[in-house]
Amino acid sequence: MFGLSKKSVGSTSYGEIETVIGRDTVVKGNMEGNGSLRIDGTVEGDISVTGSVIIGEEGLVKGNVSANEMIISGRVEGNVTTTSCLSIYSTGSLIGDVQVSSLHIEEGGSFKGHSEMRPSSDVAPAL
Repeated sequence: MFGLSKKSVGSTSYGEIETVIGRDTVVKGNMEGNGSLRIDGTVEGDISVTGSVIIGEEGLVKGNVSANEMIISGRVEGNVTTTSCLSIYSTGSLIGDVQVSSLHIEEGGSFKGHSEMRPSSDVAPAL
């Protein structure tokens, strides 16, 4: 949608970001879609996408998230299910349970909840 090229975040690679929720934007309601999503604002509702979800440092999600992979630099209050990797960076915070095939928490990152790790073929969508 916004024509961003392929970039690398840490050791995780993601393709074109199709949707961006800006810093001053608040979305209330559930979101579903294909592709990747970056959140720098606030989302109050569940998110289910086939690509990646990237939460920027200013981003806040209050709801459950289901995606291929997720990168958290902001704050998430809800359960997370990924078929691939969940990464919480040093500025990131997650309060909720996770069901993932891989979990990476950078020093300084915060996670409060229960985790269940399975091979990617065994992870069932949360939503």
